[in-house]
Amino acid sequence: MSSYGAIGVDDNDTDPLLDDEPPRRLPPAGGVPIGRRRAISASQIGSIPSQSAATRQPYLFTGGLGLRDESLLSLHSEDDLHREHNNALRYRLYNRLDPGGEHLLQTMPDHVLPPNLFSILPFEELKDVSGKQGSIVTIFSIWNTMMGTSLLAMPWALQQAGLVLGIIIMLSMAAICFYTAYIVIESPKRLQDLSVDPLLAEFSDVCKSLFGRIGEYCAVVFSVCVLIGGVIVYWVLMSNFLYYTGAVVYESMQPNSTTIPVMENKTFTCDVYCPEQTSQWTIPQWEKQLYDAVSEMEGGETGDDSWSFDKFWTLRGTVPIYLAFALFPLMNFKSPTFFTKFNVLGTISVMYLLMFVFSKLLECGVNMDFSNPKSIHYVQLANMHFPALSGTLTLSYFIHNAVLTILRNQKHPENNARDLSIGYCLVAFCYVFIGFTFFAAFPVQRSCISDNFLNNFGAGDVLSSTARLFLLFQMITVLPLLMFLVRSQLFYAIFGQTWPGAIRVIILNVLLIAVAVGFATFYPNVGSILRYVGSISGLVYVFALPAMVYIKQSEAAGTLTPMKKYAHYGIIVIGVANLIAQFVI
Repeated sequence: MSSYGAIGVDDNDTDPLLDDEPPRRLPPAGGVPIGRRRAISASQIGSIPSQSAATRQPYLFTGGLGLRDESLLSLHSEDDLHREHNNALRYRLYNRLDPGGEHLLQTMPDHVLPPNLFSILPFEELKDVSGKQGSIVTIFSIWNTMMGTSLLAMPWALQQAGLVLGIIIMLSMAAICFYTAYIVIESPKRLQDLSVDPLLAEFSDVCKSLFGRIGEYCAVVFSVCVLIGGVIVYWVLMSNFLYYTGAVVYESMQPNSTTIPVMENKTFTCDVYCPEQTSQWTIPQWEKQLYDAVSEMEGGETGDDSWSFDKFWTLRGTVPIYLAFALFPLMNFKSPTFFTKFNVLGTISVMYLLMFVFSKLLECGVNMDFSNPKSIHYVQLANMHFPALSGTLTLSYFIHNAVLTILRNQKHPENNARDLSIGYCLVAFCYVFIGFTFFAAFPVQRSCISDNFLNNFGAGDVLSSTARLFLLFQMITVLPLLMFLVRSQLFYAIFGQTWPGAIRVIILNVLLIAVAVGFATFYPNVGSILRYVGSISGLVYVFALPAMVYIKQSEAAGTLTPMKKYAHYGIIVIGVANLIAQFVI
């Protein structure tokens, strides 16, 4: 055999991976013989030379495992089947050299997403000797991955649906999304296609095996759509957090300052106020959004050309652009490994938000009136605008494109279903707790609840200002991971490799940032972005594909009954109705 870039097969060595003691052959650049293990530390991995890195092929396994005649095919073939087969052989070699370990697997092609990309453990040293994670870490990794920006929009979404109907929808959507995610994790095991290894297959591989290239492309495209939606929402929120943080810093530097500009002319009750502009249940009014953004960039209604802080520090004008120049270098790293060290910040930020909302409940008390519609505390039990909640929840409970990666590092795979269910229960609890607690404590008309509930607090509020600053830093560390995932999936689908060159990567990042800045400037409505992205992408990846995969596999196994068939068609119908409702109700 040769080095990492390609593994040769001799005429008398039909499948060296099956031999107990493979022949010792040195790589061209030197090193230990293949077949002999050498322990290496995590710090040494990054310094290992790789002369063939430039020609390294990305990995998407759909070929054989060398157990049939395909193992004799040339490893230098350009055919897709040959390439995939060769990478499968390559994976088995690394797994043979370091079974169950993480060290050699970290040098696998970038398309194979490492499980630690979603792990809450910041350092490899915190894992056990085998490099695997137990159920507790798995559960909180699932929880941490799902608990995203939609948490800030949950009180607004609950208000759109009404208290009782909203809680019912929260729990029902959690159950549906859990079931379809369970189908995703079980689907590789039920494949009858022997060319796909169930231990390594992604859901896109399952879709390709069952539905061909169309199924694979559908899975990849709508997975990328979810990630791009996440990038847009992150940019809107980071612009918001940076703007208010900068306003606090600037105001604190002014002599004898006692007024925070963003809190002028507001009616205060229990440190909560009603913003002038809240997200309404309407189709985007692009003309008004464009006029407001241009007016703000021109300096507002005053038209003053002189320098002022308010002119050069605008929420929908300059701040999103400043953010683009500051963060663009972070988007172009070839590997996001460094940023995974900060995954634990997501857990800390969620905990802080839970305590923050609970503290406001203790401060403001419960303000709900179920009998008097004219009261400012009146609570609707149900509201016809409930699709705002169902669309948002589709994205909030979305983990389907990452769940197999997370569970692949599970020490006890037999507990996957249990750990996934516990993770979903924790997420549902957090969403209900945040939504209900803020909703119950809100002391003015609930139509004032913003789609980012931190906007209901002025920049001078200490707790909310701390939350903004902390979330800003946390999102800055997560954004490169989102960009990496978008780049990996998109470029592999187009070019067959995850890093097709720095120029193409830079062009893609510029386009993505331009789109994000555009939304942050002209349509910074977090709730609406979440529900539209969730309902569109969720229809395919959460509802349709898992249900169709289940029907197809059950039909092939002879276990499909009419009841199961119609029930899973019903899941698809729910996804279609959820999408249509976003525009017609």
